[in-house]
Amino acid sequence: MRPAPQPTPPRRSGSAASCCCSRPGTRAPRAAPAPTRTPWTAATAGCPACPTPFPLDVRKLLVAGNRIQQIPEDFFIFYGDLVYLDFRNNSLRSLEEGTFSGSAKLVFLDLSYNNLTQLGAGAFRSAGRLVKLSLANNNLAGVHEAAFETLESLQVLELNDNNLRSLSVAALAALPALRSLRLDGNPWLCDCDFAHLFSWIQENASKLPKGLDEIQCSLPMESRRISLRELSEASFSECRFSLSLTDLFIIIFSGVAVSIAAIISSFFLATVVQCFQRCAPNKDAEDEDEDEDE
Repeated sequence: MRPAPQPTPPRRSGSAASCCCSRPGTRAPRAAPAPTRTPWTAATAGCPACPTPFPLDVRKLLVAGNRIQQIPEDFFIFYGDLVYLDFRNNSLRSLEEGTFSGSAKLVFLDLSYNNLTQLGAGAFRSAGRLVKLSLANNNLAGVHEAAFETLESLQVLELNDNNLRSLSVAALAALPALRSLRLDGNPWLCDCDFAHLFSWIQENASKLPKGLDEIQCSLPMESRRISLRELSEASFSECRFSLSLTDLFIIIFSGVAVSIAAIISSFFLATVVQCFQRCAPNKDAEDEDEDEDE
């Protein structure tokens, strides 16, 4: 009598040497996987690139804890059903234009703990259904005023623990549904450029889960940092009559244009006067000749 065959133990969800994707606690499929709504997780093995393949209808994808440096431009074209994407704790340095093309169904996006330094205009242009966006714990030093355009459904935005010294109010004005905003943990500079953001913060203090006490800024002429709770509109009174760099350029350009116009007008008038003076003696001479003839 033959011994009963021993059951094959299930394969582990990943190995330390690969970035293959599998569902934890299941055997490797022998054929193409059937449509599934189960979250898929990439093994935390330091993958330098986005691991593939995933089911084309995957809705929740967890690729945290790798070394992924770039999201492929066509990623969301193939995985357009994604609703939840956890991309934290990777090595992303930038978001190329068009990265989120095809991400119309994306609701949750976590890009925290990466190496992002700048957000360009329309960085999330195609992700119009986003409700939560986390950009915390990056190296962000600049956010374009149009970075969040089209994100009319965004309710939670996390910009905490970056290198932001200023932020355009226009970037926040593009978020009509915003309910929660994290700005703490940044080296804000309380200069005249910060005055507009400070006014916005005061008007929307209820949207700051950490409150004003956790947001600190440095005074331009001092090395110490103070809490926004210690400031008021009067702290920026000197900025009311100050001019921005754009205003200065406009004034200078206007002054140069007016000066050039004045020079051209003066030259034209001088030419007209000179011509008139040349013609006037000839007329007098003709009058004298006519008198002599008489």
